Amino acid sequence: LIGRKPPSTMTATNNLCLGMAAVYTFFGVTLFVAPDVCWGPESPLSYWTEMDTSGVWFGRCLGLWMSTVTMSPYTIGMPKSLMARLYIVPNVFFMFLFVQASFFLETTGPGRNAVLPVNMWWTQLPVAATLLAWNVKALQEGGKKD
Repeated sequence: LIGRKPPSTMTATNNLCLGMAAVYTFFGVTLFVAPDVCWGPESPLSYWTEMDTSGVWFGRCLGLWMSTVTMSPYTIGMPKSLMARLYIVPNVFFMFLFVQASFFLETTGPGRNAVLPVNMWWTQLPVAATLLAWNVKALQEGGKKD
């Protein structure tokens, strides 16, 4: 027993689930509560320079969904290895969608009251890349370290 290290809980699967929960629960709660105020045209952290009532409605639905799903390993005991398999498709497509929002859409920031004079979607590119890398690594772990 001397010199043996305890098993690490910092696996890619754990990092992925914690990262997804941190990013998407925060974003999800703020979307659910007030998408236009938190992320709309007048926000200092504007992700969208246009948001009508349908965008607010959809933001609230999406926010509730994101928060519930990404917190499920911690609230209802959803196995993290299953979450890694679930997350791979959204994480791959999020990468493409965040590139689109960063460079090709004309209705994404910076907003009029922007704290930073950049499109806030740019900040999501390294986050999405990190989550995608953890996701691939988590799938390679194969659920052995849930």
